[in-house]
Amino acid sequence: MDATWNSGWWDFHNLSEYPRKPVEWSNSSIIFTAHALQPLIIARHFSSSKQFNLPLPTPILSNPSVYKPSTLITCSWDDRWLFAFFPGRGEDGLCCLWNRGVELDNWAVKEWWLLAQSAGVVATHWLGSPREWAIEPTTGIPTRLPPRGPSTPISNPTLLFVTQDHRLFVCYLRYYKPTLHMFSCSLLQSSVTVEQQQDNSQDPLDEVDTVRICINAAIGTTYGDPSILVAMRSQVFPIASSTPNPDQFSLDLSLSLDMEPDQTEIYPTARKDFVEDSKIEIAEVQLQYDGTRMMLTSKALPAIENAPNRLRDLCFVCKPPFNGDSPSSIMHLVTNFLDFKDYTSLPLSSLTCYSLTNTDPTSGEKGTWTVQADVTRNFENGMLSQVSASRLAYTDHGVYVSIYDTSGTQPRQRTKQTEIPVGHFKALKIPELTDDAWDTSPILSPVHTIGREVPINFVVSPGQNLLCMIFPSPWTTQMTIQKLPEPSTTNLTSGLSKSPFPPLALSIFAAILSNHSTDDLTHALLQLSTPLGEVAKVLYHVYTLLDRHVPGDFTLQLGIIVESYRSRALRASSNAHDRESADVIWRTAHDMISVATCNAVFSDCTDGEEYQTDLVWQMIDLSSWILSLVEILLKECILSSNFVESSGSTESSGEALFGTSPPIKITNLRSLDHPIFLHLVHPKALRNLRIALGHVNQFRKYLTRLTPSTENSQLSKEVLIDLVEYSGVDIQGLDEIFEKLEKSVEGFDDDEIRQAMASCRPSLSMQIPLRETVNLISQSPALNKARLFVKSFEMVDGQGQTEPLDRPQKDDSKDKDVVSKGLLLHRAQGMNCVRCGGRSEYGKDPMASRTMSNWEKSWARRCLCGGLWTRIL
Repeated sequence: MDATWNSGWWDFHNLSEYPRKPVEWSNSSIIFTAHALQPLIIARHFSSSKQFNLPLPTPILSNPSVYKPSTLITCSWDDRWLFAFFPGRGEDGLCCLWNRGVELDNWAVKEWWLLAQSAGVVATHWLGSPREWAIEPTTGIPTRLPPRGPSTPISNPTLLFVTQDHRLFVCYLRYYKPTLHMFSCSLLQSSVTVEQQQDNSQDPLDEVDTVRICINAAIGTTYGDPSILVAMRSQVFPIASSTPNPDQFSLDLSLSLDMEPDQTEIYPTARKDFVEDSKIEIAEVQLQYDGTRMMLTSKALPAIENAPNRLRDLCFVCKPPFNGDSPSSIMHLVTNFLDFKDYTSLPLSSLTCYSLTNTDPTSGEKGTWTVQADVTRNFENGMLSQVSASRLAYTDHGVYVSIYDTSGTQPRQRTKQTEIPVGHFKALKIPELTDDAWDTSPILSPVHTIGREVPINFVVSPGQNLLCMIFPSPWTTQMTIQKLPEPSTTNLTSGLSKSPFPPLALSIFAAILSNHSTDDLTHALLQLSTPLGEVAKVLYHVYTLLDRHVPGDFTLQLGIIVESYRSRALRASSNAHDRESADVIWRTAHDMISVATCNAVFSDCTDGEEYQTDLVWQMIDLSSWILSLVEILLKECILSSNFVESSGSTESSGEALFGTSPPIKITNLRSLDHPIFLHLVHPKALRNLRIALGHVNQFRKYLTRLTPSTENSQLSKEVLIDLVEYSGVDIQGLDEIFEKLEKSVEGFDDDEIRQAMASCRPSLSMQIPLRETVNLISQSPALNKARLFVKSFEMVDGQGQTEPLDRPQKDDSKDKDVVSKGLLLHRAQGMNCVRCGGRSEYGKDPMASRTMSNWEKSWARRCLCGGLWTRIL
C-alpha cells in the first residue's frame, strides 16, 4: 500500500527567515542565481543547460572569504545591466553593477562600492522602463499603457534600492558621463535631497539599547503617476552594553587596561533575541528633474499598525487601465504572514490586501496617499508559501500564490514516478483575494523529498508562463522549473470568454511587441502531448495578430517557427516521426530567413550595377548557398512529379530521369505537402527566392564583364562562373517558370497563407498550381538533370547522391557560418545563437576586412533568425 507523509512546523520555518536566496529571470530568458557557499553569480539561458559565472569585482577576487553569497540579484528591463549585493562577514557589504556586451554571457563589472554592515540592500526597482503593452482579448488590438513612475530623461540605467537603515538610494549613470552617481533620502521622515549636494537630514533616533533594521521592503510605481511608494518591515534588535554591571561578580585577571571592549555583539544581525516590529511603514518619494539636477522628496505616510508577525512577502500590485480608461490612482499592497505561535503545531498562513489611494474624496483630484485594509484571507487547508504579482498583457493584474499540502500519500517505491504533486499554484483576484477563473497547476516535488524540502523563493518568467523555484539546500543552489496557472478553457473570465485568440497566442504577441524573449512561452508547445496541429493553431493566431498590427515583418514570423519546432525536434528524442517532422519544418523556415538575409546583403553591397569588390568572396559564399538551396528544391520537384509515359519505351526510370532515354510514367512519387514546397507557394517566400536568383545572375554577369587584374580576382571570377554554369540550372529559364507561378499564388487568401506558414506545409488548394509547376519544372529544358543529381566531385569515388531528401543526410551546417554562409575559420571566438543553434564568426575575425563593419552592425545583437548570441564556450 502507499505510505502517507506529514509535514511539521520545522519544514516551513525556512520560509520566514531572512535574507532569502535570490533568483532573477531576465527578459532575455537568463536565470541568475547565487552560489550557495561562495560570492558568485551563476547564470544560464533557460533553453540551455550550460552555466556561466559573472566576473567578480576586485575586492571579492582578492579576498573572497570576506563576503557572503549574494542576497539580492536584479536585472534591468533591457537586460543590459545587473545589480547584486554581497553582505560582508563582519565587514562592509559590497554592491556591484555589471554591464552586458553583445552576447548574453558577456558581462563586465562596471562599478562596485561598499555599504556599512547595518546598511545592506533590502529591495530594488529599475526606473525608465518602456511603456507596457496591453492586448484587448476580444479584438487583439494592442495599446500602450501609461508610463509607470517618474521619468528619467538624463540617466540610464536608473536603479532605486532600499537599505537596512531605512534610506532610498538613486543609483544612476548620466548620459555621456561614465562615472556612477548616487544620492539618497530618508524614508522615516520628510526630507529633500538634491543631486550632488550633501544630505543633512537626520533620521529619528532609536530607543535606548535597541536599533531598528529594515528586513523586508517593496518598491512600487503605478500607471500615470510619478510617485514612488516604499513599504518596509523592520526588526528591533537589542544592543549589548559594553559596560559591565557593577552588581555582577567580577574577577580581576590582571589584563591590560588598554584593551578595547569586544564589538562583535554590537552588530545587530548577530543577535538572535530580536523582535519583529508590529507595523509596516510606508513612504512616498518623488524623483524630479529641474533641467539641471535631480531631486528626491520623501514623505512618511501613516503606517499599517498591528500587522501580524512573521511577514513573508511584500508585493505591490496595480491594475492596468484597459480600453483607454484613465489611470486609476489606486495601488494594492499584498502581504503574506506565517504565524508559528508556540511552535507546537503547523503555522497559520494568511494573505492581506491593503489599498493605497491617491485621490482626494472631496475633489476627485490627486492628493495624499491613504492606506486601508481591504481583505484578509486565511489558508487552513494548506500552507501558503509565496506570493508574486501577475502581469499578463490581456487581463487584469492579480497575484500568483503557492499553497503546499501538509500531508499526503507517497507512492510505492517500485513505481517509476519520480515526482508527485505536493501542492498547487493559484491565481487570485485583487483586491478580493478570491480564486480567479483559472486552472490550477500542481507543485511537483521529488519522491524522496516529499514534505521535507519546501522552496524558499521563486521568480516568474517574463511571459508569465513558468516559474523557477529555489530550494533551501545548504551546499548547492537547487532549482526547478514549474508551470504557472493559465486561464481555464471552460470557465474563462468575461473578456477572455469572447476572445477568438488562445491565451498563449496573446502572450506571444505581447512578448514580441515588448521585445522580450518568447522562450518560456514557446516552451508550452514543446510537450510531446501537444499535437503538431495544436502548435500550428497557436502560431496561426499569432500570425493573425502580427499581420493586423505589425505587418510586413516576414522574418520575425519565421523566427517563431524556428524557435518552436527546433526545440520540439531536440526534445522528441523518443518519437522519431515527430522529431523528423519538426526538424524539417524549422530548417525550411530557417532557409526562408536566410534567403531574405542574402537579398539584404546583396542590396547593401550593390551600388547600381557596381559591387564592392573587396566583398567578392563573401558574396560568392552567399551565391553558392542560394544555388545549393535551389538545387535541393528542384530535385524535390523532379522526384515529386508525374512523368509522361513514352510509347514503346522500356528503359529504366533512372535512365529516364537523367534524360538518356524517353521517360516512362511514374505517378505520385512524392507528396506535395513537404515543407520545402512552401518556398514555391508562399508569395513572400517565392518572391524572395526569385530576387535571390536574380542577384546571383546579375553578380555572375558583373564578374564576367570584368578584366581581372590580379590572380585573386581571376580566381573569384572563375569560381562563381563554375558555380552557376555547372549547377544544372538555367537561372533565366527557371525565373520564367517562377514568374508564372508567382501570378498564381498571388490569388491565395491571406488566411490560407497564414495557416500554411503556421504548419509550414502547402494547403490542399495550394497544391493545385504547385502540381502543375512541379510537372513543368521536371520537363523544362532549363534543368540539366545529369548535373543536378550527380556532381563531378561525387564521381571521384563513384558515389552519386541520389537518395530521397527525407533520408537522413550529413548535416554540414555545423561547419558553416550561419550569417555569411562561409566556412567557420576558428580564428576567433565566435558566437552561438540560442534560437537556431547556428554559429558565426561574423565580425569576430581579426583578419576580416574592416569594410565589413556595416554587416557587423546588422547582426551584432541578434542572429538572422532573431535569436540572441552567446559566446561559444
